[in-house]
Amino acid sequence: MLLSALSFSVMQVFVKLTSSEVGTFEQTFFRNLVSLFIAAGMVRREKLRVFQEMKRGRWALWGRSFFGFLGVVLFFYATGQARQADVAMLNRASPVFVTLFAALFLKEKITPVKVASTFLCLTGAYVAMQPSFDSNPFPLLAALSAAVVSGVAYTMLSYCKNYVNPSVIVFHFSAFSTVCSLVLMLPRFVVPSLPVLAMLLLIGVFAAGGQFLLTYAYQRAPASEVSIYQYSGVVFTAALSYLVFGESLSGSSLLGGALILGAIFWVFQHHRTHLEA
Repeated sequence: MLLSALSFSVMQVFVKLTSSEVGTFEQTFFRNLVSLFIAAGMVRREKLRVFQEMKRGRWALWGRSFFGFLGVVLFFYATGQARQADVAMLNRASPVFVTLFAALFLKEKITPVKVASTFLCLTGAYVAMQPSFDSNPFPLLAALSAAVVSGVAYTMLSYCKNYVNPSVIVFHFSAFSTVCSLVLMLPRFVVPSLPVLAMLLLIGVFAAGGQFLLTYAYQRAPASEVSIYQYSGVVFTAALSYLVFGESLSGSSLLGGALILGAIFWVFQHHRTHLEA
């Protein structure tokens, strides 16, 4: 899950770099088109029966794709229209919704460690990013909505783990999202310059990496536990913003990152101790 968060953080850099030239749906289209080709290759290599797998996944597989696509569109839009710190902070509420939905629909237990570590991560995210929330209200609402629908999508993803192969899940999501984003992209399609085209393809490459790693993570552990590791994206985003955009790393950024890493290590140690017991 840590590698997934890193991959998505790199993707976010290219989303920001291309947002001034191409629209949200065009970014989303390239993101999913590249993922679709990679997922198709994985399905073929593993010789999977896609339609048979899809029948087993039923409504949860379609729900994961629909809400996942909606979450990507809302997040991409917010990223291009509001301050990065504000968008990132609101998006980090996603694990909270994953924990709640997993408890309601998957009957996972909300333990004191999960509650405390999530609160610690949220505190670390706030300290690190110092959001002012003075951006335009609509993009901020879009960022919060992205967190909610992503929570639904990840819960359904976790539900699919007993029925559908991870490669088929990514293939279904990518195919669904590619078709939807193509229809929405066409009216405002902009022919990208070569440098922007290269970055759009890189959005897809890193999104595919993040998607496969995320899918495998949610198939190997409870959704409410895996979601906490998503907060590592705050640390990765801060480091990449420093390296790529020249943004400074303040004392609050370092403190917030330390709180998040501490909470993640706490969850990791608690899980390992529980397994050994």
